[in-house]
Amino acid sequence: MIKTKTDTLNYDLSKKNIAQTRYENPNESKLLIADTKEIITFKELKNILPKKSVLVFNKSTVEDVRIKTTKKDTGGKIEIFILNKISNNLCECLLKFNGTKNIGTTLNTVNFEFKIMDKKDEIFIIKTSSSINNIIKNYGLTPLPPYIKDNKSQYKYYKTDYSKGGFSIAASTAGLHFNKEIIDKFKKDGIVIKYINLDIGLGTFKPINTEYINEYEIHKESYSMYEKDYIHLLKLKENGYVIISIGTTVLRTLETIALNGKFHGDTNLYITPGFNFKIVDFLITNFHAPKSTLLSIVLTIYGKKWKELYMYAQKKKLKFLSFGDAVLFKIK
Repeated sequence: MIKTKTDTLNYDLSKKNIAQTRYENPNESKLLIADTKEIITFKELKNILPKKSVLVFNKSTVEDVRIKTTKKDTGGKIEIFILNKISNNLCECLLKFNGTKNIGTTLNTVNFEFKIMDKKDEIFIIKTSSSINNIIKNYGLTPLPPYIKDNKSQYKYYKTDYSKGGFSIAASTAGLHFNKEIIDKFKKDGIVIKYINLDIGLGTFKPINTEYINEYEIHKESYSMYEKDYIHLLKLKENGYVIISIGTTVLRTLETIALNGKFHGDTNLYITPGFNFKIVDFLITNFHAPKSTLLSIVLTIYGKKWKELYMYAQKKKLKFLSFGDAVLFKIK
């Protein structure tokens, strides 16, 4: 194992380079080719892809997990951020309101009632009088990342129109550069399209807080892929096709299956320098936050020159983070 200091993943990210809005037309977003530093738009992507290409997407749906309501008796504000559905009326969540948050506390809101069943660190388990699905459907708001100003006009742009199933609380941001129309055009051009599901959790936003990258304990996330799709992927690879991962979630899922042979389960695969990639040939991914586990993937693929690449991107006024532009990396 190669020990790497976490400071290796630090860089200066100007707030003006953090995109606050998504491109209305995904085709107009920009793609930096890491090996050549050429900048193209996504509508030009098909021109640079090998004829034998497979694009793999994460189809997990971003759920409207932010619930804003008020106490029935006092009118005090309550915010519930649902992290995970345990059962029909039970979920893990973050809670924000004035007052005690003890186990056993019951709160009546103007919309529904809930009881605090358990607590570990900052995460609560609550039991709700209405089903979790109904609460999300009737009262939920889209969970924009913390570095994007909360703006209802942007909610629809934090979701992909090809998502289906799953339960994510954050978007697979590389996937935001595509839509059904673009994917259909790729299919007509002979590009093979495959999907995985990885439910993205809150841990994706947490910075590494240990001295060395390798000491950090990464979060777990649920994943799944159809066995027939994975087997077909391997056959295509054997026949000279290149596997292009649309986002780090796809990369981690495919490499997890390559390691454990399981087509569904939980993954805490942590990609750090020295990792041996077995499946993926190219990665398309957005520009990531300092000291993030996602940036560790970039370091592993591209090496220490990643910082020079990121500085070049800022100089060229490329947009960073979830609503921003992207990079194409070749995995050697």
